[in-house]
Amino acid sequence: MSTKPLVKIEEHGHERIVQFFVNCQAPEEVAWTQMRNWCVKNLSDFTARRYIGCAPKGHHPDGEEHHTGEEEGKHEYLSCMFLLEEEGGHKKFKGADVCDAPKGLFLVGDVALNEFDEKGLLDIGASMMKAYEIMMEFIKDTPEYEFELQVRPYYEEHVFSKEWFQSGGEPSGFKLWLPIKKLK
Repeated sequence: MSTKPLVKIEEHGHERIVQFFVNCQAPEEVAWTQMRNWCVKNLSDFTARRYIGCAPKGHHPDGEEHHTGEEEGKHEYLSCMFLLEEEGGHKKFKGADVCDAPKGLFLVGDVALNEFDEKGLLDIGASMMKAYEIMMEFIKDTPEYEFELQVRPYYEEHVFSKEWFQSGGEPSGFKLWLPIKKLK
């Protein structure tokens, strides 16, 4: 596995998505299970899609700080799948609501899954925080861009294997989408 994430700038504008919104305890698991079940029921090409998730008000809506290994509290979460061009032309696609995908510039970086907890188990949250730190350094070294984290939410892209669609578990990979803007 790589120790540093690949970082690139992506611009998104007119894509459409289906999304599943939940507000509950451990919402990521619930939203992705809804997405997985919908995909398996309605699509034959679900492994070739792009999936992003977002906690629109953050993982700690009341402003508490995140701690590695903490239990997930109740909060809102969206799981989203990008649609192919012809699929996004209606308000519904195979029973799921269709809406606009996130728009704008994003710094997209791979999450190297190489951080472990004190028991030697993979720590996805710590791996994401490490990728975030590397992406922060990238922006510091790229003066023509700055983050828009106060204006737009960040997203986590989930990379799913065929096995995940069959039985769940952890995604096979992640990418962070951090909102940025080009300075004049």
